[in-house]
Amino acid sequence: MRKFFFDSAALGEGKVEYSLVTGALDAEQGEYGILVESGGEAALIPGVSVSRFQALELLGKMCRGIVTPVTARDVTEDWLSA
Repeated sequence: MRKFFFDSAALGEGKVEYSLVTGALDAEQGEYGILVESGGEAALIPGVSVSRFQALELLGKMCRGIVTPVTARDVTEDWLSA
């Protein structure tokens, strides 16, 4: 798995970090997942999309909405079913 930092958002006195992850050796191919980390908690959601653009779109929405690791899976499932 490779991790590519995307962005972070302030949350109280801490922050939430968002990263794009891929299991492929080449980040241009394969499935993309999401990693959300905050305060020692992390949510890894693999296989969100085969499209890097779509995975980055989801990361952007998560960052703007300050989605935490606790709610990241629910938000991803809602996004996938829309």
